[in-house]
Amino acid sequence: MRTNKMWAVGALISALAAVHSAPALAGDMSNAVMTCYVDTFAVDVPEAFTCFSTWKPGKATNPTNAYFQVVGLGQGNYSYAWLDVETNTAPANCGNQSTCRTSIATETRNDGEATLRVTVTDLDTGESKSAQATAFYNDGYN
Repeated sequence: MRTNKMWAVGALISALAAVHSAPALAGDMSNAVMTCYVDTFAVDVPEAFTCFSTWKPGKATNPTNAYFQVVGLGQGNYSYAWLDVETNTAPANCGNQSTCRTSIATETRNDGEATLRVTVTDLDTGESKSAQATAFYNDGYN
């Protein structure tokens, strides 16, 4: 009788272990959005879809960097394909990661805007979602 109880306990432990070692479910991409901010000497706060900053002497450099990040993804296994919408090329500093940095100068230097798009692909399901954000950098001095 004792052997049967031990076997039953062993079977129960095996069954529970099988449940806990099941493969993780694919990530949830329904809330994924892109945020951005333009790097200044102030505390920069990422904003969804569009971000603005103003250059003033002593308050930021010109040009500076705009930072983009995909947020709101569930846990999962993702790939990231970045695109600079203005040049239709992959930005040099992005790679296969959830963040990207690109150079931006004010509109008085014939720039003032950086728009990036990213396509996020769930590597477990093949599902993909695109997100886009635009950073604006204005000259507050001239």
